Amino acid sequence: MPVSRLSTTNRIDLVTFDLYDTLVEMDATRWHRFGRAMQAVGFAADDDLLRTIDRAAEDYYTIENGRSPIRERSPEGKAGFWIEYTRIYLEAAGAPADPETVARVRQHFVDEIGNSGWTYSMFDDVMLAVQRLEAAGVKRAVISNADADVTAFCLRMGFAPHMDIIVTSALVGYEKPDQRTFFAALDPLGIGPEHALHVGDQALSDVSGSRAIGMQAALIDRYGRHGDDEHIGAIIVQSLTELVDLVLEHNQSIG
Repeated sequence: MPVSRLSTTNRIDLVTFDLYDTLVEMDATRWHRFGRAMQAVGFAADDDLLRTIDRAAEDYYTIENGRSPIRERSPEGKAGFWIEYTRIYLEAAGAPADPETVARVRQHFVDEIGNSGWTYSMFDDVMLAVQRLEAAGVKRAVISNADADVTAFCLRMGFAPHMDIIVTSALVGYEKPDQRTFFAALDPLGIGPEHALHVGDQALSDVSGSRAIGMQAALIDRYGRHGDDEHIGAIIVQSLTELVDLVLEHNQSIG
């Protein structure tokens, strides 16, 4: 079962945040857009089902991106990756996943992105959460597996001034769950992993990666994609308000 309190006697001096689906969300989610691509080729698309199976494609992305960053692959390598990514989505949805169908769905997905782009909004609980940590003397950082420096993006969203450091895997050269990605935030701030907590929406890259180096870890499940019987030993929260409450209560309890 998930835990409801931090499993450490150490004070938490740093909270690190994943970026996408933790601090910001797409104005139309991946699974919703994928559902529209499926409908464009004549398949029914259940948004609730796609929201759940998005995790399978997400895990595939994390594993492959850690093996060899997608952004650094050849055009053929990128195309092959995205075809397989689409096939995993369709297969998990119970839809035909033959090469022709996969290619058609992928093209509709790409066309929609090309027409509308990716637009993002900050979750409503972000600013108050980081400000409460700041007021309590707990440092804050962003650790993102993004393809480019996200500092300007975080500035536009408005929370960058409340972060002590912003780490982008494209700049440091490592992808979560690689431990070096987490240490890229810990080391400059002079904080050991035993005094830090990472929160993110992906069990593989965020929870497994941070726990492997001795950090506390929390999975934020904003979309209800995870069951209570998963992620044994992990903290599962639905909001950053809930997370900050846990951190501040923990620090107060140990003095």
